[in-house]
Amino acid sequence: MTNTIFYFTGTGNCLMVAASIAAGLGDKEIVPISRAIKGSIVAGGEVIGLVFPTYWGGLPLIVRKSLPLLQSHKESYLFAVAAHAGGPGKVLSQLQSELKGLGLELSAGYCLSMPSNYIISYDAPDKTDIEKDLAHADSIISDIVETVRNRKVRRSSADFPKYERQTSAYERFIAGVNSSDEHYEALESCTGCGDCVRVCPVENIVLREDRPTWLHHCEQCLACINWCPVRAIQYGSGTSRRGRYTNPRVSIDDVARKYL
Repeated sequence: MTNTIFYFTGTGNCLMVAASIAAGLGDKEIVPISRAIKGSIVAGGEVIGLVFPTYWGGLPLIVRKSLPLLQSHKESYLFAVAAHAGGPGKVLSQLQSELKGLGLELSAGYCLSMPSNYIISYDAPDKTDIEKDLAHADSIISDIVETVRNRKVRRSSADFPKYERQTSAYERFIAGVNSSDEHYEALESCTGCGDCVRVCPVENIVLREDRPTWLHHCEQCLACINWCPVRAIQYGSGTSRRGRYTNPRVSIDDVARKYL
């Protein structure tokens, strides 16, 4: 195996990116971080990629927890793609800092603007904006493939500004006294289809009497609320008035299949 791309996704953006890069590189394997971290998949190679969303300017917790898995691949060419909707913050700096602590070096890093799924705070993007964002992403992905294929080093002070280690707002939110999933609920319109269970990357949802129950180790990927086919899942009082976003190039089966 020459190339392994580890990814974390909720509504399909990072799965799309990982699959596109893998297709461009040829010899490849794409591996969900949520499975790799449980030890159900062992993968590596000459080239290793990380594709993940940016949460509040930093790394998702599950991504941070997965990084020690790479320690046995110190000779590999390591690249990362951080998808973001707002500003990327210092996510690549944080990643670089975490990797250096493990004796690893990031060879190339990209921040890639993608459509937002964060309907907890604002409405879903419209079709025109989605198509525009994905078309732009395609051009950047082509550049990423070229960089990785030729083992180029893409690192500069602009890519990795000084990172001061601190607890991010996202980490405080996830690790707070109140569980980050306590405001999720399923309305009476819930059909008990179980799609929310299938797409949750961290097995945080179970059906009890045909209704979803959240188990309080949520990563805030928003897969459950965005993939619900009848929009029965809500978060607080604001999401009932907002649209939903899932990557149009990825199906719910694509996402769920990777987590089985």
